[in-house]
Amino acid sequence: MNQRDKMRELFSRFGNQPEILIREYAAAERRGEVKRKNNLNGMPPEDYAYYLLADARNKGWLPGLN
Repeated sequence: MNQRDKMRELFSRFGNQPEILIREYAAAERRGEVKRKNNLNGMPPEDYAYYLLADARNKGWLPGLN
């Protein structure tokens, strides 16, 4: 599953609750349900999830995110 689809799935399950979305996305990444193309900076999954939510907010690909 790609990163955006996983975040959309989590958003549909948990709604607009950033702390839960970040925690659940990070857990999914650790379980291997979603993979990054690269991680050159060694960014932890929680930090990546935070930036993925920011991307969703800025680009509008996750409707309903405040």
